[in-house]
Amino acid sequence: MKIIDLSRTITPGMQGFPGDAAPAIERREDGGFRTASLSLCSHAGTHVDAPAHLCSESVTLDMMPPETFWGLALLADVRGAAGRGIEITDLAPHAEKLAEADFLLLRTGWEDKFGTEEYLAGFPTLSREAAQYALSLGIRGFGFDTISADSVASEECPIHKTLLGAGALIIENLRGLGALPAGETFLLAALPMPLAEADGAPARIMAVLEN
Repeated sequence: MKIIDLSRTITPGMQGFPGDAAPAIERREDGGFRTASLSLCSHAGTHVDAPAHLCSESVTLDMMPPETFWGLALLADVRGAAGRGIEITDLAPHAEKLAEADFLLLRTGWEDKFGTEEYLAGFPTLSREAAQYALSLGIRGFGFDTISADSVASEECPIHKTLLGAGALIIENLRGLGALPAGETFLLAALPMPLAEADGAPARIMAVLEN
């Protein structure tokens, strides 16, 4: 068994969605003990979006049962979609495996740009049709190696609305997807911090491979 951590370590000042407060960590030592005060956005680093991210009356992460955050995942390598977007034709070859999976992880190649201005623009996003196609196959969690499921400049956020509106989870800012087997299913744990009334939360994402 091999376990691969797909999460970014939260560090002070790390890159986030434009307008979100960057994480801050204040460390202290007192009486031989070390502690730290943390200040961070609920969507800092690798994180999970709940349906409540777009509507305050929707389901928050703490309302979801534990099995929501665990299941079979499939990685689709869509690095060729840059400049055109991710369409049904990119997912259809994986239809049989997708029907077995709970999560779809999309490798766009943008994780290599993290920490630069290039990370915030130009990444391929799912078309609404492709999102609905994956949902129709039973996918209930979508993972991206990008800052957002939608373009940073998007005001309508159609993919967030399509996925979260269907009750699915969104995982953003994944890393290390190149270590995963493309087109094959594997176990995935996507465990957000247990925050009350969470519209989203930083998460530890682990892939469990048999070999």
